[in-house]
Amino acid sequence: MAESPRERAAHMPHRRALGEHAVDPAAESELGRMRLRGEVTEPEATAGEVYARMWRGYVATLDSPRDAGVGHGHSEACVGCPAPLTRKFCICDLRKRIYAEASRVLVATGRGVAPVVHAVVILDRQCGFSDLPTLKLGLSALASHFGLTNQRNRSRNAQSAKSVAAT
Repeated sequence: MAESPRERAAHMPHRRALGEHAVDPAAESELGRMRLRGEVTEPEATAGEVYARMWRGYVATLDSPRDAGVGHGHSEACVGCPAPLTRKFCICDLRKRIYAEASRVLVATGRGVAPVVHAVVILDRQCGFSDLPTLKLGLSALASHFGLTNQRNRSRNAQSAKSVAAT
């Protein structure tokens, strides 16, 4: 008789403590397990997932696109498009810019924030108890930057209201 996914998940060390959530696909990553345990909020977890996608997109640009004219596994890395008109259509340049912008948000948030977020979100390492506030700070900053929270919208609306009142 085949073992059920629930039984298999119950035997996995990283999923044991999750109880009913042990079979949830989110339990595959440390960030997902943190969300399932309630250590990070849904917007924070989503911000981490978006940041990880941006990082993977950026890393893909480091050895892309491949020149079909170069054979036998050799490739040329994309160095960006030199002309401003072609640069706005360059996917590699776009991926580099959006990842760099998100990275700047983490660096500007505070000392040590970027390495903790990188360790948990990108390297899938466990977050120590003492690093949890730092991780949450970084993920909250990313969530605000990506527009996943109402905080960014509230500040924009408040600025718009002030400018309308001034006229």
